[in-house]
Amino acid sequence: MTIQTNKQRDTWLRETAGVLSQVMALCGRLGLRQSGIFLTRFACKPVSFFKWFRFLMDFRREHALGCPHDDLLRKKPYKFFALGLPGHRGFDLLVDHFNLAAAGLPRHRLDEAWRGRAIDIGQVTGRRDAYVLTMRLSVHSGTGHEGAFSIRLTRQSDRLDLVRLSFILYPLGASPLGKGRYTVAIGGLQGSRQPEAKRAVIDATRDLCGLRPKDAALLVVEGIAIGGGANHFLGVCDARHTINFRSPEKRAGKRADMDQYWIDRGGWQGGEFGFAMPVRRRDMAEPLSRREGYKFAFLAFGMSLFAPPPGLNEVPHEGPLAR
Repeated sequence: MTIQTNKQRDTWLRETAGVLSQVMALCGRLGLRQSGIFLTRFACKPVSFFKWFRFLMDFRREHALGCPHDDLLRKKPYKFFALGLPGHRGFDLLVDHFNLAAAGLPRHRLDEAWRGRAIDIGQVTGRRDAYVLTMRLSVHSGTGHEGAFSIRLTRQSDRLDLVRLSFILYPLGASPLGKGRYTVAIGGLQGSRQPEAKRAVIDATRDLCGLRPKDAALLVVEGIAIGGGANHFLGVCDARHTINFRSPEKRAGKRADMDQYWIDRGGWQGGEFGFAMPVRRRDMAEPLSRREGYKFAFLAFGMSLFAPPPGLNEVPHEGPLAR
């Protein structure tokens, strides 16, 4: 009993020393003002940050990765993804996401995301312009609360970001047959804030034969969910959107406006975050029309982004969520 207690104490001391070492190194890189802000947050939520730093340390060791980006270290797991999550649920969502990402991404791509670099997903060429898809840490899209990763659709000619979609990979199935399957949960879907953005979205929609940039990004997510073996993906409702973390004064004039968007796309109330949306069949045939071809291309990029779970073809799709 004494030997076991001593081992537990030694383990706890090593973990504590490792976390404190990361904290001190981070503060040394941030500068005085940013260090003060981070340490204040750490002091307010020490258990949450300790668990997060310990996970990052273990994850880096397990997958032989380089140093995580400082913005990943500073992520706030206690204020993440959706309003009203119980206990340490935000931390659990982040852990599940990164474990699923590690299982589905090649190591070099996982390391790129880990270090805060953009991952090239693919490019779709419209009638007049081309549109580039990239994935990166959501904090580098200005949507750190809304997800772990974000997908950007960028017009190639002027590098204007048309849409930013933030998400997490969300595990499915508690049974052994369902092990490794996942879907996508969307925490935010935003357009560009540039003055010319509205005109650019209209032009891009015409260039893609009527396919809106937001819907194109949604097709990528749908493809990821199909690749994970799911028949639905999840979305955050207005009432639980992270914009509600802000004070009423700071969110004046801003609203999530997600509920109607989900409903218009066949969604129904359900799932952990408010809404669930159906996905297409895995065996859908390649379409003939140009517009359907664009849709198929975005869907295919999503389906190939993460490796499918082992034995996916032997696992039947789960039944639909209760409406």
